[in-house]
Amino acid sequence: MHSMTPALSRAAASLAGALTVTVVSGAALIAVSAPAHADTVVLDCAGGPVTIPSTLDDVTLTGTCTDVRIDASNITVVLPAATSLTVTGANLEVTATGDVGTVDLAGGNNSLSAPTAGDVVIRDGNNEATFSGGVATATLTGGNNTVKASSATTVLLKGGNQAAKVGTAGPVTIKGSNATYKGTKASKLVIRGANNGVKVTKLPVLRIVGANNTVAVEKGSTKVSIKGANNRVRVNKRA
Repeated sequence: MHSMTPALSRAAASLAGALTVTVVSGAALIAVSAPAHADTVVLDCAGGPVTIPSTLDDVTLTGTCTDVRIDASNITVVLPAATSLTVTGANLEVTATGDVGTVDLAGGNNSLSAPTAGDVVIRDGNNEATFSGGVATATLTGGNNTVKASSATTVLLKGGNQAAKVGTAGPVTIKGSNATYKGTKASKLVIRGANNGVKVTKLPVLRIVGANNTVAVEKGSTKVSIKGANNRVRVNKRA
């Protein structure tokens, strides 16, 4: 496994260079200026796994990557295709130019953009993943997370304040509250919770178990089952 110890050395040197000491009346006052990012570090995956630990440097990965893990925070990372991608740091901007395989996007305030992916899990809070193409499955847990993709075989939203925009999807399940889902077509949608909002162009089957949910289906016919109070459902035609 590759690591980035040279980057860590540069980070330490950069931080040390940012410290200035002024002596006033025998007291040492230390003023610390915010460290700036150093030049981008280029690291070759060399056909194997790579871990990006804590660093002040932005990182660009090259070559053939297998398992990529990002533990750093407050940097940008650019990578090619990968077998898997795991993110645990915070305040990251991650961009992939190829398929990223299995994705585990955790930490907080992270953004990921990639063409496609396999199974995608977004957890913890305030994370966002955008795929120009499709993903295998999309699962959101925690809160305030977002996923966008052109397609997904299944979608699961758990927790609170989750958001998903998926063009074509298989079964979609919402377990929680204050989630929003938008799509062109889904094979089935089940809501178990409250105060969720859904807008889908075509939806053959809709089931709601909960209260204060809002669903709008624009075209086709929909088989509807509702258990709960104050749900507002508008479908083009009931099957």
